[in-house]
Amino acid sequence: MVENKGLIAPHGGTLIDLMITDEAKRYDLVEKAKTIPKWELDERGLADLECIATGVYSPLTGFAIEADYDSILKSMRLSTGLIWPIPITLQVTEDFAAQLKEGSEISLTKEDSHLAILKVSSIYRPDKAEESRQIYGTDDKAHPGVTALYDGGPVYLGGDIQVFADIPHTEFFEYRYTPKMTRKVFTEKGWKTVVAFQTRNPIHRAHEHLQKVAMEYVDGLFVNPLVGATKSDDIPSNVRMETYNVILNSYYPKDRTFLGVYPANMRYAGPKEAVLHAISRQNYGCSHMIIGRDHAGVGKYYGTYDAQLIFDKFAKVDLLITPLKFEHAFYCKLCEQMVTQRTCPHSKEAHVFLSGTKVREMLQNNEMLPREFTRPEVAMILIDSVNGNRRYEQQKGVSMLFTGLSGAGKTTISKALAEELKKRGYKVERLDADIVRQNLSKGLGFSKEDRDENIRRVGFVCHLMSRNGVIAMMANIAPYVSVREEIRQRIGDFMEVYVNASLEACEERDLKGLYAKARAGEIKGFTGIDDPYEEPQAPEVICNTDDETVEESVQKVLDKMEELGYIKPIKIFDPL
Repeated sequence: MVENKGLIAPHGGTLIDLMITDEAKRYDLVEKAKTIPKWELDERGLADLECIATGVYSPLTGFAIEADYDSILKSMRLSTGLIWPIPITLQVTEDFAAQLKEGSEISLTKEDSHLAILKVSSIYRPDKAEESRQIYGTDDKAHPGVTALYDGGPVYLGGDIQVFADIPHTEFFEYRYTPKMTRKVFTEKGWKTVVAFQTRNPIHRAHEHLQKVAMEYVDGLFVNPLVGATKSDDIPSNVRMETYNVILNSYYPKDRTFLGVYPANMRYAGPKEAVLHAISRQNYGCSHMIIGRDHAGVGKYYGTYDAQLIFDKFAKVDLLITPLKFEHAFYCKLCEQMVTQRTCPHSKEAHVFLSGTKVREMLQNNEMLPREFTRPEVAMILIDSVNGNRRYEQQKGVSMLFTGLSGAGKTTISKALAEELKKRGYKVERLDADIVRQNLSKGLGFSKEDRDENIRRVGFVCHLMSRNGVIAMMANIAPYVSVREEIRQRIGDFMEVYVNASLEACEERDLKGLYAKARAGEIKGFTGIDDPYEEPQAPEVICNTDDETVEESVQKVLDKMEELGYIKPIKIFDPL
């Protein structure tokens, strides 16, 4: 368990971290897991495991025991008295439960990979109809949350967990931050107050309005989209992530926003899920959370502002995070700006409003959504998605060589470029020179012949990836012109980025002391000291890192990639 000071305290006062990092202990737990009964987690169970283990659901240390379950249904509190709106349960079959007793241990798996051990301290059979009414406000099985509840097993297992393996994911790796990580990021940014925005939809103009109003009063905005399972008719998470990046890059100050995914599944529990979302964001380090109309709602099961009214039941001591309650925003043609019913005197005829049905119809017909409703960039992404014209599925591959002296900035620039391209939805792979030396080129020395062979091998692997539509990057000194031109001719789709820096600057940046050792004669054949670096003759890009910032160098490369047709430009539209 860890605490992060300087920001709002986590719910219950302690930030939970149940991820075992000690390799010896992990090994012992894996071996134990092989000898005990195993339960294969479904998608929701896996998401809940992650949220418990990483502290998103602090102060929980496992799945709900019966005493906590009963208390939550009765009073929206854990048995300790702490506010908790929805029981996080593990549902299993009767047959599986029959082999267990209190004190048993089971392995929690996904696709037969052991992830965690649950020590079973509670085995119980709930009244699902009563749980449905208390949590979802209905026992109608047409409600997606109620459906999921009834689809799960009839027996609940409660108890603490130990997680000894990384939670498996297939996407959004660069946006996955635990509460421990976000608290560190917020502290490094100097933020003391942070507003969270929960979303399972693209950000449209009404959302943007609410966020920017909130940003007037806090230090930073944490856009935290839910990427766990949602309804089949919701916009897919990969499409939504593309829209978030486009709008944040175009219309928000980059130093005051942060994007990270929320790994939970949607329960569509309306007001009670709004409280769970607020608790989770408090654990991430957020002091405020935007609660709009119909938060976490579905169909007509909840009132428009029920998710706001529920917070009136709590004292500040119960829930430290502050809900920011906003009315529905819309564009008024007469006011000529985003407004709400509180600020606009005009009738609905002057308001720009589109129903979900109308939006889907327009997108399917390749019709541009009104600028007053959503930003054009977002509309284009949605049109592409709905009509199957995903712009990046047929991505053109390219092999990129970042060459220059040791310490020039090759790795720094290529990493920053890769991050930016991934945010735009491109497939990118980086072959780091040190990792290549340890694996692909193990056994090669530093003679000219061996250095050339190293570059040939790296170039070959990059070519394999780039011809299959990947932007493949290699950051190597690659000191000799001849081999660089050789791989250029072999690959075809090739970009050479010369990361140029003075020898003096490189020596100043040398934290490993390699230049000093080379000058002292301890390292022989060191490029720039007693072995030459042959400058590129006609590179596609030259980055002068003595004078340029990393951002300026990255932009240079992006501009050239757009010019050569390897990436699509992001069009920035003038604001209304």
